[in-house]
Amino acid sequence: MAAAVVRRSLTLGPAAESWHARRTVAEKNAAWTSQPDTFLLAWAEGVLRDALRRSPLLDARSYEIFGQGSRVNNTYIEQASDIDLVLMVKMPFESNVDALDEPSMDNFRESYQVGPYSWEEFREDVMAALGESYLVRMGRRCVNVDAPNSIFGAMVDILVATEYRLYSAFPSPGVEVYEQGVFFRDREGRRIVNFPKQHRRNGDQKDLCTGGRFKEAVRTAKRARRLAERERMIAEGAAPSYLLECLLYNVPDIVYRTSSPGDAYRGALEWLRRSHREDPMFFAELPCQNGINRLFGESPDQWEACEAGGIVDVLHEIRSPRPVVAA
Repeated sequence: MAAAVVRRSLTLGPAAESWHARRTVAEKNAAWTSQPDTFLLAWAEGVLRDALRRSPLLDARSYEIFGQGSRVNNTYIEQASDIDLVLMVKMPFESNVDALDEPSMDNFRESYQVGPYSWEEFREDVMAALGESYLVRMGRRCVNVDAPNSIFGAMVDILVATEYRLYSAFPSPGVEVYEQGVFFRDREGRRIVNFPKQHRRNGDQKDLCTGGRFKEAVRTAKRARRLAERERMIAEGAAPSYLLECLLYNVPDIVYRTSSPGDAYRGALEWLRRSHREDPMFFAELPCQNGINRLFGESPDQWEACEAGGIVDVLHEIRSPRPVVAA
């Protein structure tokens, strides 16, 4: 007896239809939702570049200026949020060549020589160059411009960095494979390596794959954190935005594909809470949003997994604030 062939017409349920509609809207609106930030970033970069050009100190240096942080990642919750700029010198660069074999190391040594220009020297040149136009001071990590009557001074933080290259291959001179990051030191002189471009790229991709729910959840978590600090449920500064964003980035896309922002946010917190409680070893190995660094550890840009789990518990206790859509 021949088996019956059953043909089923697959249709999307209400939640899936809602998510697919949101993804379409997110794709169509991606340009105009970021226009104000694009303008502000371009303006700030232009002001910084003009100030540097007024001084001859950096004329011989190749450098790049680009944005990072909540404004460029579109996760800010206040129009007056800082504009975070990276000022990165291109040569000489810091590198990690641990993954290269000996022939690749020969190609590396043939292509580059260790330069005498350090990050500290670049920072001092930047401070001196900007000092010809503004009153500047070095903060914990960034250069701050003290100009009370200037929007640039009030809003812009400048991270002075050296290019960092995490090599994976160098098959021949002129052919090299690496991840580009930034290297700098904090006020205590500790080395910090981060990958802001990968952070932004991965966040944008996840937001697209979740129909905009991911960044909505990040903004909502920031509002909840503010409430938790005000109610003294957590210490001020204990839950930095970078940590919250990286935690929420690790939540699987499917968790965010719900019919409402509130459900997506609560589901993300529940996933993180369950992961920390039921599989602490898995939780402790979560990566940063850049996909390269580990989120937890002992370096200056890492946190304690138990402390992060406690922050998730506090956010979970708070009644979900009104979800925040893109500005």
